[in-house]
Amino acid sequence: MGYLRKHGWPIGLALGVMVGLMIGGIWPNTPLHAVSTDRAESHLMATGFVADGIEAVYYLDFLTGSLKAAVLSNQNAGFQAFYETNVHADMATALASAGMQMPQKPSYMMVTGVTDIRRMGGQRTKPSSAALYVAEANTGFVLAYILPWSSESHSSNQIFNGKLVVWAGGPFSSAAIRTQ
Repeated sequence: MGYLRKHGWPIGLALGVMVGLMIGGIWPNTPLHAVSTDRAESHLMATGFVADGIEAVYYLDFLTGSLKAAVLSNQNAGFQAFYETNVHADMATALASAGMQMPQKPSYMMVTGVTDIRRMGGQRTKPSSAALYVAEANTGFVLAYILPWSSESHSSNQIFNGKLVVWAGGPFSSAAIRTQ
């Protein structure tokens, strides 16, 4: 009994390390993907993955409704892909089709998510892995945007200009704040 008490802890430690290494070698590797969102008075900024290891930055100006996105070049300093749309116009169209009215002073929230949308018919681009969700807080209406992604253009470092595409939209709040 004295031998185990005196020499048992190194044996236990060695067994624990061996078991940990075996589990670590077998356990599936799951990478973590972090995105970020920040805001100033009338501007929002977010990041989201476009494809494996490639990220886009999104920038929304509340005052003009201008929503822009860009992807860094993987070969040169600078951005390689650029996207743009107007959230005010997109939101007004979507709200009108739902029988709602655009608020005079829209207030937006914005986050990114991950999606797996199939290639759009006959196009050389595929929807990216990221979805951008923009909510208008007064109405509770949410638009989901995707950006067309061309891995070939990115690999060959060709400048790409595109439009952010409204993929889906709908009301997420049953009690809209008065829009006037």
